[in-house]
Amino acid sequence: MNKQSFLRQVSLFSDLSDDEIRELETVVQERSFRKNEVIFHAQDLGSALFVIRKGTVKVSVEERHGKELILRILEEGDFFGEMSLLDGDYRSATVTALEPCQALVLLREQFLKFIPKHPKVVMKMLTTVSRRLRKANEKIRRLVFADAYEKVASILLDLVEERKIPLSAGAEIPLSLTRKELADLVGISRETLTRVLADFQKAGLVRIERRRITIVHPDRLKREAAGSLSM
Repeated sequence: MNKQSFLRQVSLFSDLSDDEIRELETVVQERSFRKNEVIFHAQDLGSALFVIRKGTVKVSVEERHGKELILRILEEGDFFGEMSLLDGDYRSATVTALEPCQALVLLREQFLKFIPKHPKVVMKMLTTVSRRLRKANEKIRRLVFADAYEKVASILLDLVEERKIPLSAGAEIPLSLTRKELADLVGISRETLTRVLADFQKAGLVRIERRRITIVHPDRLKREAAGSLSM
């Protein structure tokens, strides 16, 4: 897929005309990242927006004892770095490539020249920031108040939503994450994650396979995410 065709499919730029897409194509740069390469660290000075063209990245923060908490996983078509692009301030999280990645990069200087003519892009960006903030608030609530079963069920449902997988019996979640990374995303230990997934499988909520999780009973999984199902 060429650059113009790809940009047309990115939600942030979906309202742009063909001429505007061609204009955007002239100012974005292409970057490649190796597996496990840090794209930027928390507290780096931000100056660019990244749009993932190929690959998967994790957005994470470290607590004071050095434990990593994965805030979200982003894939092809997703973008990150929008907060620093808007305010020019320091990065709020670390972004790391989980596999070889390609990204289109829009520098803040170019962005500030582009947005006066394309205010809808800014509105979409602010909508995304708001949605991610809501998700972050919900994740904080779960970390403080939810038990391990609610946390795991909620993350599975989040992955379904983020990957636009129809939520139904037999829905499959492909896993690009290791068990350790998935546990860090949930905010629990790897051992606890393994135990909870085994209990979910035993109870018939999900089916666990090597690189995917199949949802068997979505309604029961939603009740578990709400903390109301007794295992």
